Formats: sequence, C-alpha cells, structure tokens
Amino acid sequence: MPILTGRSARVDDKGRAYAGSQLQIQIYVNRRHEELSLSVTNALPSLVSLNPRLRWASPLEEDNFIEYQDKTFLSAAGMDHLAESLREFWPRGGPTWDALAVTEITSPANHNGVVLVEAKSHPDEIYGSGCRASPESRKRIEAALDQTKRWLGVSENTNWTGPLYQSANRLSHLYFFREIVKIPAWLVNIYFLNDPHSPTSREEWNQALSQVMAEIGLRGIVVPHAGEVFLEAKDRTELFEM
Repeated sequence: MPILTGRSARVDDKGRAYAGSQLQIQIYVNRRHEELSLSVTNALPSLVSLNPRLRWASPLEEDNFIEYQDKTFLSAAGMDHLAESLREFWPRGGPTWDALAVTEITSPANHNGVVLVEAKSHPDEIYGSGCRASPESRKRIEAALDQTKRWLGVSENTNWTGPLYQSANRLSHLYFFREIVKIPAWLVNIYFLNDPHSPTSREEWNQALSQVMAEIGLRGIVVPHAGEVFLEAKDRTELFEM
C-alpha cells in the first residue's frame, strides 16, 4: 500500500481512496447505496417519518469521488440560492463534507432537503488541530459557534475551537440549515467498524464517543435531526466491481 502523505497520495488516478473512512464512504455511496440509505434514514427519526428517497450527490465515482465544501456543496445539493446566506454565516474554507445526499420528499409536500455526512474509521480522526482561521474569519466562526451552542443548550464556556472544532463546525452547519435558512437538513456521523487500516470495534467506538460527547458539552443533550450510524468496513476491491 502506498505511503499516505497527502490527498494525492491517498487516492489513485481515478480518485479511489486507498484506505480509511474516505475509502469506506466511497464504497458505500457507490456500491452499497441502498444499504447506506436505509441505515441513514433509520438513524434519523425525523427523516424516516417522511418516507424520503435519498439521492447521493457525493462522493460519486462519475465525478472522481470529489468531496465538496462552501458554495460547491450547495451546488451539489441543488441549493445555489443559499450561497450568499452561507457566506454571511461562515467564512470561506468551511467543512469539506465526506458525503452528501439530497432528500427527495413527496409528502406532505414536494420539498427537498439535505443530509450532511461526516465519516470516521477510528476515534483519533475525530480530533484535530483546532480552528486556524485568520482573526477576521475567526470572529465570524466564533459567533456562529456561539449561536449553535445556545440552540443546543451547550455551556458558552465549552471550547469549540480546539481539538473538537471539526465536530463543532458540522453542528453549526446543521444549525445554519435548520434555523437560519429553514431548509430541512440532517447530520449523520458514520463510524466504520473493523477497518483493516485502523480496526475499531463497536465497544471501542462507544467508549470513545462517550468521551467526545463530554468534551464537546453534549453529554445528556439530544442534537435535533442528527444521528449515528455504524457500518462494517469493506474491502477496497468492491470499488473495482461494476
């Protein structure tokens, strides 16, 4: 297996990832989308009750498995009209989404929404180096994070710009859709089990996520329109099957 030192080293010339959560979400979106859609909808009570159809918008094989952020993720979801509102809420350089799905809902009214997906293959992936935005951008980010904390009932003293900043900014984008632009949106964290690159059992995930919830101030708090999915990791050879 190649040494993974950067994005170009993590994927082949077709955009197929070599390992980790990037590979696993590619497999599920492109080879196991029905299983993925069922798992996602079942993890979201407020979505499954609408009997939606999920149309996966990324990472698609036909687009070289590209992952989207900022205006491009809105375009992928067919929501270009929200670009200005997103710019006002969050500066350029927002989350890069591991996967996106459009929710096609026919009842009670034709109204599409979006499922935002964050995927991990082992607990260490959840932690990062924190917010590195410029001072001007950081002001806007902190304002958005504070709004999200109030929405969820999280203490304002909880650090959301440190190692768990990635989780926090995903929550803020759920808040953006639900509370600012009033678009149906759901956030799903997908955790892969027994990835050969970094094996993690369900029990290990449960222990790690309990600690994460405590550190981010969400222990005992139910995040509306958010859910967790646990999926068994698959072999990369699936991406070569037609």
